[in-house]
Amino acid sequence: MNKFQNYLKRRIDKKSSYESLLEFPKYIEIETVNACNARCPMCTINDWERNYPVMKDDVWSKVSDDIIENKNLIKRVSLYRDGEPLIDKKMAARINKLNENGIKNTSIATNVSLLNEKRAVDLLEAGLGMVIFSIDSLKKDVFEKIRVRLKFEQVRDNAIRFLQLRDKINPNCRVWIRMIRQESNYNEWDHYYDFWRKYTSDVDRIYYHNIFNWGGQLDNYKSVSKSFEPNLPCVALWSLLVVFANGDVPLCNVDYNNKYPTGSIMKNSIKELWQSKIMSVRRKLHLNGNKKDISICANCNVWDEVKGEEIISPEFAEEVSISNTNI
Repeated sequence: MNKFQNYLKRRIDKKSSYESLLEFPKYIEIETVNACNARCPMCTINDWERNYPVMKDDVWSKVSDDIIENKNLIKRVSLYRDGEPLIDKKMAARINKLNENGIKNTSIATNVSLLNEKRAVDLLEAGLGMVIFSIDSLKKDVFEKIRVRLKFEQVRDNAIRFLQLRDKINPNCRVWIRMIRQESNYNEWDHYYDFWRKYTSDVDRIYYHNIFNWGGQLDNYKSVSKSFEPNLPCVALWSLLVVFANGDVPLCNVDYNNKYPTGSIMKNSIKELWQSKIMSVRRKLHLNGNKKDISICANCNVWDEVKGEEIISPEFAEEVSISNTNI
């Protein structure tokens, strides 16, 4: 066995064989909306070239039915990618469909600005399994410089109210509260953690990950840490399949403009795309230490370490490594 194969198995699913990682993606991210109400400096939104903001019903039916058919092979379905998922008016209905068909581990990542009480109740009653709150500071001036167009008080209050409603309506819904650490909020972690710990339960997590460079595509990127084992193969190629709003499937969650296409969910099944020749070629390059031959992979530092509460939970560290992007 290649020396990296045990590493991939350990990081993605310690209970499964390496061969099972090649069968079907453990994690699936579905971008139901490709739009956002914020303009954050660590995001690539100003460079987006794709122009199909909302997933059409036929695309949703195709991908969701495929997922339901293979639900026993999947660890989590995330209904977000590069946009703000709560712009999608059908989000609660999509979660409900998956939940009613046996897929309980659904998730979204949100900037929280649109998470008013009605939306919170709808999502919780639909059976949402997990939500990631992207809140980068508890200082109003710092927060609003990072989360441009958003109001700090509204986001903070929406998050606290959601946690209160969660405890009453759907206490099994996990909440991850995440800071994207960068120069402007670098020294806030201790206060940030202590504040949110007051409102969270034992199923929740509070953590940060360091800003990363979107595979060298982020302008004005300033690192706050050294890269974590940059020569390791990327776990995304063995764990994560992304479906864009029009059904296109890119290389990974960093390939936001689909410069390295894998195919389309409208032409092939998830299994066919996962086991395709192009995916095999990419994995071989990574295993053989040649990921630099894929230019977006050569400089990608998504492997910067995740910090925070996961130091006491290897399982959390495993899960969060699949969820890291600057959104």
